[in-house]
Amino acid sequence: MEAKYLFVGLTLALTFGFVLTLNSSSAQDIMAHWSERRCDFDVLMTAFMYKPAEDTRSASDFATENFKFCIGSKSNNYLQTIFGVMFEALRKQFAASDIMNEVFGVLRTQLNSIYAPFAGLMGRFWVKFRQIGGLASRIFQHLYMSMKKAAATALASLFIALSLQAAFMNTIDLLIKVIMIVLYILMALVVVFFLPILPFLVIVLITVAGIEKSMPGSTGPMGSVFCFHKNTNVIMKNGIERISSIEPGDILEGGNIVQGVVEVPGEVLYSLDNILVSGYHSVHYEGKVIYVKDHPRSFITDKKEQTLWTLITSKREISVMGSNGPLKFLDWDEIPDTLEANKAWDFTVNEMLNGNNAINLSMLPTSPPCIDPSARVRTHQGGLIPISYIRIGTWIHDELGWTKVTGVCVRTVENTLLIDGTHITDGNWILSPSGSREWKHPTGIYIRKPLTGYQLITESGSFKIYLASNKELIVRDFTEVGSTQILESDFRVENLIKAMNKKDADKEEDEAVNVSRWNDPTSNCSTPGFS
Repeated sequence: MEAKYLFVGLTLALTFGFVLTLNSSSAQDIMAHWSERRCDFDVLMTAFMYKPAEDTRSASDFATENFKFCIGSKSNNYLQTIFGVMFEALRKQFAASDIMNEVFGVLRTQLNSIYAPFAGLMGRFWVKFRQIGGLASRIFQHLYMSMKKAAATALASLFIALSLQAAFMNTIDLLIKVIMIVLYILMALVVVFFLPILPFLVIVLITVAGIEKSMPGSTGPMGSVFCFHKNTNVIMKNGIERISSIEPGDILEGGNIVQGVVEVPGEVLYSLDNILVSGYHSVHYEGKVIYVKDHPRSFITDKKEQTLWTLITSKREISVMGSNGPLKFLDWDEIPDTLEANKAWDFTVNEMLNGNNAINLSMLPTSPPCIDPSARVRTHQGGLIPISYIRIGTWIHDELGWTKVTGVCVRTVENTLLIDGTHITDGNWILSPSGSREWKHPTGIYIRKPLTGYQLITESGSFKIYLASNKELIVRDFTEVGSTQILESDFRVENLIKAMNKKDADKEEDEAVNVSRWNDPTSNCSTPGFS
């Protein structure tokens, strides 16, 4: 035997003997702190010396189990540390992309699938260990080779992830280029097809402007809120009062009685003599009635209130104090409170609601739309509550689902109908429950008693109410025709009143001609009763 091998053998023997000597001197301390020191190198190599007397296993089995525990725990900690650092590095590298997170998921799945065979390999390793016993060097060699395979697999997975990232970026770049090419083609098509029709667009714009001039508001947005800023100074019978403080029954200048107070959502306001008012509100000017936006002293502002106010009065007008003196505006209804105007309005609403199936109206309503304060409305989150509690912005139930309340009207009426224990005026429009789906005025027992009730303005133009008997009715809102159709309905009513007046004038003229012919002795007509 060579001297160097002999020297190595003696060194190992002496070292092993020294360890045995140290362990024997501290055996009691080690056994007392077995859970903390069982994996120390010197204890691991001499574990058979520390087998408790009550342990039924052999010293060899005890040392084997301890070795298995220490190697397993160290290996697991090592693997968790290595893979934890690797996963953290990969997560930070690809955290900027959702798709890379999916790649991480795939990587984690692959690494788990790698670790599972590795754990199986370790299990077989322990079986081999129990069979072979002291061949520890071979076990360490297998473990080292397995770690190299795992590292190689992880590195390969990393390169796969980088390749996927590059492929993803190249795909995005290709999509961008394709989209740009499509946009260029569309721009070219727009230029090719738009230039020939440019003269026709000018004609269309001129036509739309003419329609807007003859039927204002019919081609634009809502533009139909005829309301004032809450601080507008209204001229009362005995002084000045802000419009937001006025209530039904108050008396304005000249004995003009407030029949209703309307609260609606805000819009961009015009300033006319420091009076903030909507542009489509009508005002008297030099003997004519014009829109505020067309008044020479008005100008648009950048002010927009969340809530605006207007009134319904007995004389259909509102006197307001401006910086240059009083101005007289029309109220919400704007059409005169006459029999002809009421007929024209009811006919127009009937035609707009029922279309070609318009019903024949036998008599005019005696009161405008108004509902008992106790009538209930179903809200989106509050359930059934009285209509008097509803405010602008509340979502309530209508025929097709939910609709938003955009306005509230409070008014006093003289006549109501009593339907299933709830007061409602005959001026409301109720959807017929039959298959015809016609909007009709309600019928019932007339009650001649003043009632201060409510009506709502909604985005859909209708809503549901529940009577005292829990009967459900679908009613039109305060505008009757819908908030987007107010200007068009007023235009129709004005034309209808003009036609009715012209027809009456022609009739009177014909009657006058007939009378003159009967009294003319040169005519061929004879007086009735004479031959």
